[in-house]
Amino acid sequence: MLKYIFFILSIIILFTACAAERQYNFSLKNTLSIFLLNNENGYYFCIPVQYMGDYQIENFYFTRGYILIGEYEIPLIREELNIYTFANEEIDETVNYSGEFNHYYIFIEKILNTEDMINITGEYEKGNVISMLSIEYDLVIDNKPQNGNGMIDDFELYNGPAMDPAFFPQNMDFFKARYLEK
Repeated sequence: MLKYIFFILSIIILFTACAAERQYNFSLKNTLSIFLLNNENGYYFCIPVQYMGDYQIENFYFTRGYILIGEYEIPLIREELNIYTFANEEIDETVNYSGEFNHYYIFIEKILNTEDMINITGEYEKGNVISMLSIEYDLVIDNKPQNGNGMIDDFELYNGPAMDPAFFPQNMDFFKARYLEK
């Protein structure tokens, strides 16, 4: 009987501890340069980079970057990223007289591990929600190297749903279809 009471008491303590643990639904506010997404495998950052014009991007090479959440820095190392590139060719006579138009989408993904999420949660709980993104990359456009490109943006870590995709600008439609409308 004592074993049974101890077992029941242990289960109650376990469920109480689990219920007391705060659950977060993190997203990012005040940016369209970086997104914090969650799929069946966990959280990851997605950084969409777009170029449009009547030229050919022949090479994209990510050189370095970081994401700063509060005081926690997540280095962006090329070998630890997923990078996807897509070219969308459409006819759009408002862009140029030839009727040719290329829209390049480059998605840089950084999958977060358990340690990252513990540190991000810690920064949120301390109130350190002001955050920053910095990336650098090189391009080759029409056989001409375009080295030293990059992007810097600040944003806020937020516990709640991200901005409603209905309010995204039209150039984000491909991003919405790939990441948000599955």
